[in-house]
Amino acid sequence: MQIYVNDQELDAELTDERNLEDVYNAVSDWISQHRRYILGLRVNEEEVALSSLKSLETDAVRRLDFYVGDELDMVLTTVDELDRYVDQIGSTLYELDSLNANDIGNLQEGVQWIQQIMSSFSTIMNMDLSAMSVLVPGSQGKEAIDRIMQRLESRAAQFNNQNDRAAIESFLDDLRSFKFFVMKLGLQLRTMNARTEELIELVTEFDDRIPDMVKEIISINESFNAGRDYNALETLKSINEKMNAYLSTIFTLDYKLKNKKIKKMNNI
Repeated sequence: MQIYVNDQELDAELTDERNLEDVYNAVSDWISQHRRYILGLRVNEEEVALSSLKSLETDAVRRLDFYVGDELDMVLTTVDELDRYVDQIGSTLYELDSLNANDIGNLQEGVQWIQQIMSSFSTIMNMDLSAMSVLVPGSQGKEAIDRIMQRLESRAAQFNNQNDRAAIESFLDDLRSFKFFVMKLGLQLRTMNARTEELIELVTEFDDRIPDMVKEIISINESFNAGRDYNALETLKSINEKMNAYLSTIFTLDYKLKNKKIKKMNNI
């Protein structure tokens, strides 16, 4: 069996590893010593579930690919997964007027998973969730993300007693705030490692696209007036994503330039 790490063949021989779970654990232990993490895995160039690794013997596998990265890469991968999961919850609840017992159980487990992920983030990235606030959609105020997460957990538990559309709407309100935080976090993490020149280029590209964005904003109102609500909402979502990316780039660029100025002053 050939083992590859980030498309580079690993020059190593198997010892006591009999199945792919053994190999996975060995590789994970090895790379963790260098503060690296497994981000993805492919068996014979196909994705497989981690739960199936124990049943796959090493003799039956031709090629095993590991994709690894540092802490930032790992967090970004998890943020993307978290973002998709929040979207999945939101789209499912949006169509419902009430939840059955299975729905409630899945939702409560999902919120617990979100809590665990955020707890890991706060440890790895040294984040104080009580000090991180997010703009609450539909209002002018901000709220600490840990308060929003506490309410998500509380509202999920309350579905056992109040199970109607009003309860779903209340949960979705907090979920939208959390979604905004996840999007903002992902954008900020992606720009952290960017060079100053790359950030300036992104800002310049955004400036060049402003005339087209103005036309898109005008089209939102036109679509609503014409009864094309879906088109209007999709355009609004696109504009929102572009603005979030732009603001994250601006904030990161401002931070980097201020740090450069401070370093220069300290060197005088």
